[in-house]
Amino acid sequence: MMRWTAFSFLLITTGCTSQLKVLTEAIAYVQPIDFSADAHVKAPQEIEVPVVVEEDMANKVVDAVYTEDELVEFDELNDVMMPQSVGIPLTVEALVGQVNGRPVYANKVLAPVADQIEVASKKLSRSELADEIRSSLYSESEQMGTRIRTGRMYELVITDLLLSEAVGSMSKEQSYGILAVVRQMRQDLVSAQGGSHAQLRHDLEQQVGLSVDKFLELQRDQILIDALYRQKIWPKVNVTWRDIQREFEQVSLGEVVLEIEEDKERTNAVLKALRLGTPLGSIEEARGSVTLGMIRLHKEDPLIAQATEAFADGMLFSEVADLVGVSNGGVWDSFKMGLGGIEDIEVVSKIKKHLVGVSEGDILDSFELGSTVVWIAILEVEQPISLYNRRVQIAVQNALRWVQFNREKDRYVESLWGEGSLKEVKSMSDRVTNIAIRRYQ
Repeated sequence: MMRWTAFSFLLITTGCTSQLKVLTEAIAYVQPIDFSADAHVKAPQEIEVPVVVEEDMANKVVDAVYTEDELVEFDELNDVMMPQSVGIPLTVEALVGQVNGRPVYANKVLAPVADQIEVASKKLSRSELADEIRSSLYSESEQMGTRIRTGRMYELVITDLLLSEAVGSMSKEQSYGILAVVRQMRQDLVSAQGGSHAQLRHDLEQQVGLSVDKFLELQRDQILIDALYRQKIWPKVNVTWRDIQREFEQVSLGEVVLEIEEDKERTNAVLKALRLGTPLGSIEEARGSVTLGMIRLHKEDPLIAQATEAFADGMLFSEVADLVGVSNGGVWDSFKMGLGGIEDIEVVSKIKKHLVGVSEGDILDSFELGSTVVWIAILEVEQPISLYNRRVQIAVQNALRWVQFNREKDRYVESLWGEGSLKEVKSMSDRVTNIAIRRYQ
């Protein structure tokens, strides 16, 4: 018993004389006064507090410090997100409207043309830039009595609206069908590049600036919209023969002239104007014209008697003009005819009244015009473009179909979106224009 008591006392004595090591943590308390201008007050006294650390947690090292590269990246991001100029409003992804409840943001409209706007902003004034941007986003023009709407904003909104309608009305079988079409398109594109997917991606990015998936997505959307057009709009488009005749009546002289030989240069000029949306009646080349000759001598000029005698002898107008010294064979000018024919040209009334009932090749009797004596000749008459010019006739029919299509398309859009929807597109274009002006100027 005495042996166990002595052994226990020895153990207790040894434990009390060993050095006790305690993990400590230094805590500094921060008071409000430390943030004042008089932050020279002595810091509170540090207190050592025992901390219990588990052994396996102590073996783990958590690195909470950014690396140098991460700090640089963070600074660059901070520069982008934080404005450097005070007082300048920043517009990021501004909401400019909604289509079927889906938001339309300014960036979606401006991003594809940002480079062009930035270049133009350095050359144009603020008002000029605003007009150019606004017209590119939304513009209206008259074509054959119908208002035609164009522009990036208009196409974007209308395409989104029509695409939603097309997708919403598809059956399950049609959905599978369009997937099969897109899959076949992808295979055809790859085959055209020799079976190389990499070559296909490279070519599309170089030529149209799109990835393969984005390109196929656009093609799919166009297929859906075209199908909607065929189903909802094109059946309402009907151009009759009488519609085509009405267009040619704007330039005809009351009778239809059969065109024996086509003037290709003239026809090409008419076709070009029709493609630009110009009505046939407003195309100068489609209207008839008359070329007049004039010999004009002073009342006291002795050549008057010589000219009168020459005309009486049956000499040609150009020969008499050369005889009395009038240059260019007496050719005066060419004038576009109105619906009244030769009588409907833009000359002074004192000359026009002498053109009643004349035709090509006629030489008018001399008459006084102020202090001169004048002879007028009808040198050449070019008839208006003929209704039986097949190329022009087909172009007029296509133009009329396009006008009717746009009219029916506007009606269909308003039926989907509601009354006043087209005015809303214009308002959205104005909002995007204001955002672009603030952003680039």
